Amino acid sequence: MKVRFWGTRGSIATPGPSTVRYGGNTSCVEVRSNSGEVILLDCGTGAHALGQALKEQANACSGHILISHTHWDHIQGLPFFAPLFAPGNEWHIYGPRGLGRSLQEVLAGQMEYAYFPVALNAFAATVHFHEVVEGGFAIGDVRIATHYLNHPALTVGYRIEADGATLVYATDHEPHNPDAGCGHTSRQETGDIAHVDFIRDADLVIHDAQYTADEYPAKVGWGHSTTEYAVDAAIAGNVKHIVFFHHDPARDDSAIDQLITNARKRAEDAGAHLSITAAAEGAMLDLHGRSEPKFSPFMPSSLVNPANDLLKELILIAGVADDERATIKEAADADSIPSVTVSVDKLEEAIASGHPSLIFLGDADSTVDPVLLCQRLRALPGDNARGVPIIVITEQTNVSAERGEVAGVTDWLTRPFSMQYARSRMRAWLMRSMLRWRKAALPTNEEARLEAVHGLGLLDTEAEERFDRHTRIAAAALDAPIALVTLVDRDRQWFKSHQGFDFSETPRDIGFCSHAILENAPLVVNDALNDDRFAENPAVVGDPRVRFYAGIPLRTSDGIPVGAFCIVDHKPRSLSPTQLKMLQDIAKLVEEELEHPPDASVAHIERVPMRSS
Repeated sequence: MKVRFWGTRGSIATPGPSTVRYGGNTSCVEVRSNSGEVILLDCGTGAHALGQALKEQANACSGHILISHTHWDHIQGLPFFAPLFAPGNEWHIYGPRGLGRSLQEVLAGQMEYAYFPVALNAFAATVHFHEVVEGGFAIGDVRIATHYLNHPALTVGYRIEADGATLVYATDHEPHNPDAGCGHTSRQETGDIAHVDFIRDADLVIHDAQYTADEYPAKVGWGHSTTEYAVDAAIAGNVKHIVFFHHDPARDDSAIDQLITNARKRAEDAGAHLSITAAAEGAMLDLHGRSEPKFSPFMPSSLVNPANDLLKELILIAGVADDERATIKEAADADSIPSVTVSVDKLEEAIASGHPSLIFLGDADSTVDPVLLCQRLRALPGDNARGVPIIVITEQTNVSAERGEVAGVTDWLTRPFSMQYARSRMRAWLMRSMLRWRKAALPTNEEARLEAVHGLGLLDTEAEERFDRHTRIAAAALDAPIALVTLVDRDRQWFKSHQGFDFSETPRDIGFCSHAILENAPLVVNDALNDDRFAENPAVVGDPRVRFYAGIPLRTSDGIPVGAFCIVDHKPRSLSPTQLKMLQDIAKLVEEELEHPPDASVAHIERVPMRSS
């Protein structure tokens, strides 16, 4: 993976004799994978020179532009990027989904007649706009994860994994705890912990470093990092190389040299082996990493196409202490999202009448367990509380992920948290609620169920004819390209038999069979793209392109669901009553084999997890 800097400055372009070495153009970084994917990180004034270079290299040029946010210093080069005006080119532009206007509307705003002589629709290239939230997506063989940063405008960082190397682009980000911006690391705020986790183990981090700790007290709330914070975060995240970026327009080349000297001394004093440099226009880096990808290819998709306006949505707050409630309300008010505080005993009534988009539950009332309350809300009739994100406020030490999953807790807001962090997470939860993909809930008897799955002695064993014959018959009799015998483990779906499918397992989160084991009847999905539980599932939008699924829960002799017998198709379809009965009959035969003592010669096999598209 090759990286080249075309614009390194923040806020405003500052060309001149005092910025020659590090550059005066605003944010623009070029990334190329070994397979030839062209990716731009932001499109500030540096994009003009990059566009000219690309135009000279080829008659036709296509690629991808990842916008961190839509402040002018990150998009002002877009109208001057020559490849967008060349017929035959194809460009994809990605950026954060705004709470009011779409990405395309915001970008078109700077090209309105009053500001610019050419409109957005003058692009001769084919241009596609993609709105992103937190999650992940792929560009060819490049995997990208997104993470909200702390900035006055909705801003995302990009983690790019390709060719065995990892690059993180995290500009326009302010520490969640102001003490961290001043160079103090004694108290870690939840948001700063999450930021460190996002950059963890990266080969290269391009990080906002606009201020110093001495300058920061006068700049709190402006949305930028200090060099001290950037170094501390990189050390905590075991980063190999950090590049200071988004240079302050008032800082000349000599001043940036001094920043680097001070930062290297800070890292040395901490005993860290961290390479520290500053971004310079024209500088090129070649990343040869050997790291394993950090993010699963099956994380929730970043790409959304929302049909609703979040400003019309509603947040409910219940059982939350006064100070924390004030922080959450301030965060909601900052984005003009209506919020209502209700008592715990009135919560169900409020849900039934208000159609909330997000619910916060606290532990201010010692007689109310917010996790159990969440579980009760999930069991309410109707859909008002079934798909809405429910966030539980708690201490870090009190978080039990498994207990929360069983109860239907969407996520945790752990103390301490600032208004800025609550605001960024609120945006993430609300945006995520627009995705048409629902992870299956955990069965209430999950531990007993897992014990039964492992008790079968079948996980990670070789293929056996006694199971394979049933998937062959089902695939042929029901004209299905894929037939599977699935066991649902703690974090994966493992296939004891997989007809027409090359992989032995997939993550549980994307599994249709994870939903099937919750049913007392067959689960039939005639068209996954028309089902809000599956439409944006990675197994639907990517390989193996599931459109139809029919699964029968597989149970032990004690009635415990351990997996499913299913058929899958790449096109929408349905089953006749006779065909469904045949699938159920074959599933019964598979159940009879589940507790049959396995042959002693059966060997364990290496897992072959499913890859992303």
